[in-house]
Amino acid sequence: MPERYETFDDLGTLHHIRYQVAWTVALTLIGLVSGLVLLGLTRQHTPADLLIAGLLCISWGILAAWAALRLHRLQQLFWRITFSDTAITGYDYSRHAHTIGWHAIERLELTDQDLRLHTENGRQLIIPNYHAAFPVLGRILIDWAERTGCPLYLNGQPFEAINIRSFLALPPDITLPADSASTS
Repeated sequence: MPERYETFDDLGTLHHIRYQVAWTVALTLIGLVSGLVLLGLTRQHTPADLLIAGLLCISWGILAAWAALRLHRLQQLFWRITFSDTAITGYDYSRHAHTIGWHAIERLELTDQDLRLHTENGRQLIIPNYHAAFPVLGRILIDWAERTGCPLYLNGQPFEAINIRSFLALPPDITLPADSASTS
């Protein structure tokens, strides 16, 4: 029997992620070039110039670390998601495919910015909330999590531990079912 596939892609998401990558690279290059210009202006070899050079090296290190972390984070965002019977495949901004077997998914987390699939080995597949098919993808993945017993997290907390009254900021005069009102 052939395997079923369902693909959700959004070129707007791809362009948005690539735009963020371009700005990250541009800001990093501007920082490096402006540092080189500043370093070129300090030619007298005075103690103040050494201080400027030292601060510049520290700034470059911070800038490089920021750029590396940001590019790594952006590479985890997926613009195209393909579901099959055995795995989920996401495509990053450079169009590389990352496949995760359904059996390897440890938990599903819904945050304000995205939907994350956490795997046993620490990898993440992240679907940003500006993806055109985000509501459909969320419904499919939450239904899958409920069907298979995969833990569902909401903003880092297990779904079972969330107090609906405080989460939704409900006034005290609105009554809730006993099971959700007693959860703290």
